[in-house]
Amino acid sequence: MSVYQKVTEDFYNGIAAGDIEVVEALIDDDFELIVPMSSGVLSGIYKGKKRFLEGVIPLVFSCVDPEQMIFCKNFKIISTFDNMVIAMAQNDGIALSGKPYNQTYFHIMTIVSGKITRMIESFDSALANDALWMENTEDLRPDIPFSLDEMDFNT
Repeated sequence: MSVYQKVTEDFYNGIAAGDIEVVEALIDDDFELIVPMSSGVLSGIYKGKKRFLEGVIPLVFSCVDPEQMIFCKNFKIISTFDNMVIAMAQNDGIALSGKPYNQTYFHIMTIVSGKITRMIESFDSALANDALWMENTEDLRPDIPFSLDEMDFNT
């Protein structure tokens, strides 16, 4: 198993177990989460490990009952090449809205020196809007609104 596969598997298993310490150890300090949507509760580019761990993760986890939800319960690595991994993951459970939130995520991860430096994440935003985000859920303002022009494809 390559280091890229191992990091990816450890990341998903850490998310599924709710083990933030494992996830934190796998995320680079300069981590970048890119959600390629122009608007929504979670959209745009979020920069930094701290931003991900103290902004993104708490927002998402606050919308579910951890007793009724397993994030990234199932995952598959589709392909690895160079330092990139393409993978898909699925949730299983109920959001606080009472609705099923069986989301499917598509991820492209860049891994350098055993750390995830960038993750591009796509998901069913209509499902998230319906089941996950409550009426009073405020958008998590991105550090940079999403635009291909804002992405550095050399990292």
